[in-house]
Amino acid sequence: MLDPILKKLKSSLKHTNILIGKEDKYLNAAVLIPLIEIKDEIHVLYQVRSEHIRQGGEIGFPGGGKEVVDEGNYERTAVRETSEELGIEEDKIEVIGHLGTLVTHSDVTIDVFVGVLRIRDLDVLKLNEEVASVFTVPLETLLNMKTEIHFVDMEVKPSFIVEEGEEVIFLTSKSLGLPDKYDRPWFKQKRKIYFYRYDHHIIWGMTGEITKAFLDLLNDKA
Repeated sequence: MLDPILKKLKSSLKHTNILIGKEDKYLNAAVLIPLIEIKDEIHVLYQVRSEHIRQGGEIGFPGGGKEVVDEGNYERTAVRETSEELGIEEDKIEVIGHLGTLVTHSDVTIDVFVGVLRIRDLDVLKLNEEVASVFTVPLETLLNMKTEIHFVDMEVKPSFIVEEGEEVIFLTSKSLGLPDKYDRPWFKQKRKIYFYRYDHHIIWGMTGEITKAFLDLLNDKA
């Protein structure tokens, strides 16, 4: 009885790369690292987000949340969102491959793809209302750029205080039979935040982390 199950497991696990709880625990998104050739040089394209949306004014890659129309295909999400945000046809976006999946501290998974925009120049882009502007950085410049590392403090705690001063408890440790230590903050971690500076732009946060992973891959550090 056990042998067929073990056989199936061996076969399935050989080909799987699944993030446990991805579909039911996390919000799922995908982005594209867009490459474009400008004057015989490869550039990486970044977006500046419009001020009226979440994280307005900050820098990111084209992308967004998975939708039903994507049928669970994260590459499809990345291409669709890039097409919508940059205003170019999907057949002008050539996906090269999947860089990996990033899990953020806010419980969002981001599947990262790398692709080439088959366009003659940036003038053909028709940015939608989510994008204030775009800029490009020569890939060679990024590869030789210093990565700044700064830190933030992350804390796991069972409750938080709302503006009115009231404590809202998420995890009732006593009623759950957990040890007393879970009545108070029990885990703190210093997290690295990667920064890249180009002209007056600051590339950081999740975009900085994705940029670093991409550059590490090209520099054989992955």
